[in-house]
Amino acid sequence: MPIHVVYATPEGRSRMKPVTMAGGLSYLDPPRPALGWRTVIWEGLAFTDIFHTARDFGSLQTILEGRLTITVTDGDLRRVTGGPGDAFVFVDTTGDGHEASRPDDATLCAINIRFADDWAALTETFDGWPEEAVPFA
Repeated sequence: MPIHVVYATPEGRSRMKPVTMAGGLSYLDPPRPALGWRTVIWEGLAFTDIFHTARDFGSLQTILEGRLTITVTDGDLRRVTGGPGDAFVFVDTTGDGHEASRPDDATLCAINIRFADDWAALTETFDGWPEEAVPFA
């Protein structure tokens, strides 16, 4: 299950980096703060949602069915297509933003969890978090 964090640099460019779940977190640990969640069902013809920034304090989107392609404006990794079980952490609340597209006509089904305003809790959840990522705007 690949996880990619989509973030803004101090220069306002958008980048993407693979991360993993941090070791040391236990099933019995208290849950991380969240504002809420929603289902995402994206049907119809292949479509691209042009460059936009993440809202509020960002979100975690886990793909359940279909495929989602995310494109950023800078860095070595500029485009990733995820499928069932893959996740994207969107914290690019400033800067260039990211582009999201459904690369084919298959329905995309996902769960999107909106983060609360707790940058430290978010970053300690993942190993490999990019140090240059700009905290929530």
